[in-house]
Amino acid sequence: MLVVRMLLFALALFAVPARAQDKPPGWDALVAAAEKEGALAIAGPSGRAWREELQRFEKSYPAIKLSITALAGRDFWPRLLKEREAGQYLWDLRIGGADALSYRLLHMGVFAPSRPLLMLPDLLEDKTWLGGLDGIFLDNAHRFIIGFAVYETQAVYYNQRLLPDAAGLPLETLNEPRYAGKLSMADPRGGASLNTLSVLDRAYGDGFVETLMVRQKPVITREPRQQIDWLASGRYPIAFGLPSIAFVEYAQRGGSTADFAPARGARAWSAGVGGIHFIEQAPHPAAAKLFVNWLLSRDVQATLMQAVKLNSRRTDVPLGAPETALDPKALGDYVGTMDEAIQPYEERTVGILHRVLK
Repeated sequence: MLVVRMLLFALALFAVPARAQDKPPGWDALVAAAEKEGALAIAGPSGRAWREELQRFEKSYPAIKLSITALAGRDFWPRLLKEREAGQYLWDLRIGGADALSYRLLHMGVFAPSRPLLMLPDLLEDKTWLGGLDGIFLDNAHRFIIGFAVYETQAVYYNQRLLPDAAGLPLETLNEPRYAGKLSMADPRGGASLNTLSVLDRAYGDGFVETLMVRQKPVITREPRQQIDWLASGRYPIAFGLPSIAFVEYAQRGGSTADFAPARGARAWSAGVGGIHFIEQAPHPAAAKLFVNWLLSRDVQATLMQAVKLNSRRTDVPLGAPETALDPKALGDYVGTMDEAIQPYEERTVGILHRVLK
């Protein structure tokens, strides 16, 4: 599959560009409106690579001042609600993954539809996207939350050098007494840890999740750098919820990721932090629309995915992390860790966490 996608990308580079796709009807008016607004406010992922890549928007549209604030969903959504209660509408977009709170806010009317933002002709074609155009939307209505990245994940990693008897660490063994006190977990009140716990709830039931949180005593942190250092040193050789960018930055610091391996279990996919939420009553709607089309374009996705080591849902860009690519012939076998279909299990998991976390 990797060879096929690389070939498609190479052919696309040498193809004669379609002028109709360069400037669809209304494009010049959109750019003019966005430049008149002159600003764009985004809550984005942490990590220098993400910030640098998203900031490239200003190079394409220098008349628009882009403000990016790195905020995890568990911190951003409560802040957004407090601001809105005070009558402040300060944000245009959030670039990041979806979780239970995202969907609660969706049904509260906090998000505007993202689908109407798509303007470039190729963005509207099923063939552009793995799973088709509907497949890039994480919500059941296929209208609001876009997931432009996709990769196979369990979001649980272990140090196979320090746990040589783990035998691939099947997820169903995480509650064994030998692993008690050996787990670290990104704050499970949101993000990847909550999503992964929800998959475990779906697979093994409420009792499994509650036992994991109570008996295994995972150490909870909000610091990815600290968590990956624990994974490497063996202080906590099993890690829940590490963002993919943490591995990239660890390698950039000179660390080796050769000893890190994903736990085995049901096939699951995630968008990671590669998601788009369009905020209702955004102060710069034209700039937001322009940014979304820019971000989802082939050239930007190709550059971004190589920088952050993720895989785009676009089928015409190279894989940033080939080892985590989904099998396009078996898409129905995967469980989505971020789509709305997992939400009944996520709500149950949230209830468990409320009971056990003090």
